[in-house]
Amino acid sequence: MENRDNPVRSEIHKVGVIGIGLMGSGIAQVAATRGFDTLVVDLAANIVERGMARIREGLERLVQSHEKSAGKTGIAASEREQILGRLRASTDREELLDCDILIEAIVENEAAKKEVIALLSGKGYQKLLVSNTSSISITRLANVYRYPDRFMGMHFMNPVPLQTGCELIRGFLTSPETWETVTAFCRELGKEPIFAEDKVGFGINRMFVPFLIEAVKVVEEGIMSCEDADKTTLCLGHKMGPITTLDFVGLDTTLAIAEILETELGPSYKPPDLLRKLVAAGCYGMKSDKGFYLWEQGKKVGVNPAVARYQRRSV
Repeated sequence: MENRDNPVRSEIHKVGVIGIGLMGSGIAQVAATRGFDTLVVDLAANIVERGMARIREGLERLVQSHEKSAGKTGIAASEREQILGRLRASTDREELLDCDILIEAIVENEAAKKEVIALLSGKGYQKLLVSNTSSISITRLANVYRYPDRFMGMHFMNPVPLQTGCELIRGFLTSPETWETVTAFCRELGKEPIFAEDKVGFGINRMFVPFLIEAVKVVEEGIMSCEDADKTTLCLGHKMGPITTLDFVGLDTTLAIAEILETELGPSYKPPDLLRKLVAAGCYGMKSDKGFYLWEQGKKVGVNPAVARYQRRSV
């Protein structure tokens, strides 16, 4: 572990992010904001443009906050341009090969992640590679990388630009050098490392997913509306209620995590039927503009009528 009195420097300069969805775009934004040359890659030009638009919108909100607060919050317009100058997007994975570290941030699916990791390994990538997985075994993912000692988990919290925690997970073969370098890099990104072992769900989702599942059940059973279920944890000091959190995280992502936990840990993690129905109907949360709530340009505009019916049934 690092010595906090004489912290280790990561010596990382160029960051590659694989995937420009909600998590990948947030990770890329943070890396560029913290001074790293950043390359973010996805499969199609339209996906890349959508992700870059999300980053530009996020930075614009920070500029507006800076202007409204007379410089007390947010960032100046000149800093936004510097951040964008350090950030580049592409559809060519070959361009990732000269990065000092790669952060895989694609869909929460083991086969898909392994395919990408194996592809990059086959192309000759030899440096640090981390996965933003929130539940999949780091040791199993590392098995398809030619250098498993240089592989570990780096689970960012959503929304990445705002959440300070980052769960770090060491695989069975992760070297002490990789562990120390990624820990230092985590702090250089402005994140607080949260250390966890490579067991299913790690620490955060092992605790948090049952909480989200019960919140869905409360809505599904007509005990509370989405709004009232959210208010309960605001009373506990949480900044965001569980139903809104689900829409931010992504209902498809939460479902995938819950299914993994159910397989490994048993029926107490079984996803509720309402969650499955929403995902089957294409209601993924904020990223699809429809989840438990309806969303427009990242702002909540009301409860999804299909979900509101559950409350009326109980009256």
